[in-house]
Amino acid sequence: MPAYNDNGIKKLLFIQMTRAKRSGTWFRLPREQRGLYSLAMRLQVRLRSHDLLRALVSVLRNLRQVCDRVGAALLRAMRLAWSISEAAVRWGNTNAREWRNDLGYIRFLALHPGVS
Repeated sequence: MPAYNDNGIKKLLFIQMTRAKRSGTWFRLPREQRGLYSLAMRLQVRLRSHDLLRALVSVLRNLRQVCDRVGAALLRAMRLAWSISEAAVRWGNTNAREWRNDLGYIRFLALHPGVS
């Protein structure tokens, strides 16, 4: 069986897990996938199993899809917050300019698809 560069693989896994945790998307993965991923990070064994590597790549793919969906929702919400802010400013609410940078407001718009 070929030997893989475990340091490179584990470093990639660690970086992706850290990004997912920081962005809040880690817990959107199914529990089994998070467990498999965490176990692969903790074990002090060489990652030689093709099946394990395929499973980890599958988890990485799912993680990327979750991150992409969250990122797209936040981008739409930012655009919507900007548009709503512009309209409110035109109607005379000068304080509405602050809505453009209000992360709580943007997250609200992202989490409530019926609003956008």
